[in-house]
Amino acid sequence: MTLLPVVAVVGSPNAGKSTLVNRLTGTRATVVHETPGVTRDRKEIEVEWAGRRLLLVDTGGYDTTEDAPFAGHVREQVGHAIAAADAVLFVLDGRTGPLADDYGIADVLRRMDVPVVVAANKMDDPSSTATAPEIYQLGLGEPLLVSALHGTGSGELLDRLVEVTGAVAGDGDEEAGPAETPVAIVGRPNAGKSSLFNAIAGETRTIVSDIAGTTRDAIDSVVETDAGRFRFIDTAGMRKAAKVSGVEYYAYLRSVQSLDRAHVAIIVVDATVRFGELDLSICTEATRRDCATVIAVNKCDVAEPDLEEIAGVARRKLRQRPSVIPVSAETHRGVKTLLAKVGELDAVYTSHISTRALNRALGELATERALPQKHGKRLKMYYIAQFGQSPPRFAIEVNDRTLVTRDYGYFVENRLRAGFGLDGVPVIIDFKGKR
Repeated sequence: MTLLPVVAVVGSPNAGKSTLVNRLTGTRATVVHETPGVTRDRKEIEVEWAGRRLLLVDTGGYDTTEDAPFAGHVREQVGHAIAAADAVLFVLDGRTGPLADDYGIADVLRRMDVPVVVAANKMDDPSSTATAPEIYQLGLGEPLLVSALHGTGSGELLDRLVEVTGAVAGDGDEEAGPAETPVAIVGRPNAGKSSLFNAIAGETRTIVSDIAGTTRDAIDSVVETDAGRFRFIDTAGMRKAAKVSGVEYYAYLRSVQSLDRAHVAIIVVDATVRFGELDLSICTEATRRDCATVIAVNKCDVAEPDLEEIAGVARRKLRQRPSVIPVSAETHRGVKTLLAKVGELDAVYTSHISTRALNRALGELATERALPQKHGKRLKMYYIAQFGQSPPRFAIEVNDRTLVTRDYGYFVENRLRAGFGLDGVPVIIDFKGKR
């Protein structure tokens, strides 16, 4: 999927992997919390250092406790990440020394033919140069002393990673791949977002569970399909912000922020649950963040939802009038149709409509419905042009913008949608008064 060297970041729960990844990449792309085991899935984040680029893959905490929640799934994901990596960054707590889980990780790594860089994290005291001697006994070389919290040793660590991976230059000389459409997969908890993503990706890149809220981080994966090349952002289930706290609140924020990176949002709806206010609010949040939207009604293999009713509610209550597509993550029903719709939405989202066609449509609008007036003064619309894309933005020159009523503004928007196939896409119209 990428020409960049891949570094799998592994370690026991609460070793500080995600904090260190955030430090090295200069982002807050992963959920960080003092609760062990917050990261459960693989997350890929690009980092550039000294003109070189590589890909860090943050993984869940490797827990050898058999009865720990999701422990087996996480170990499987860590194993996949190591197998696909060009190097491994092994993070452990430098203050306490290796835990039982760390010895288990070391046993796995010694059997793998992959370079390993050991980082003794949480060395927050700059005057301290000593670390637990047991780390040297892991047989994986001398550890680098770092502090993800303060940034101590991060430069030396990046130097080492660039060295062992032979990271490529970040000057863009490498062969450019086709454009990726960023797509956020959002929905209420337990709607089947991760299962749908796995059906699309054709491999298990995230943990799938029937426990609501299994996914807590935004997981990016690039997927090649017949409908195009997509960067899918699998996110945590979205409850109302007032009903979440602690680590779930930060995961909620990550889900909302993922919409800012997306062109298209797939709103996953549970066919076994009535389409309700929470689903509508998620659609509205995606619209507010300038995403095109499509509603995927999942679990149609176990329930027969009233699709006409859902579509009717969407048309009445959602400004974008998104399409409603029945799907089944289990049987893959409707997945190709969904991907085709996502591709169509992105094509419209990034397209430009000719000024001639827009002004022809504007002239028809004036004859279709009387223009509003106030105090004897009637609105006049002179000219329309598209001045922006992703999403489409239009400017209409009028004699007095105060004459534009909310109702007439919606009328113009809806006619543009119908005339140029803009349903499901944000339409931003700026009425500009003539000076």
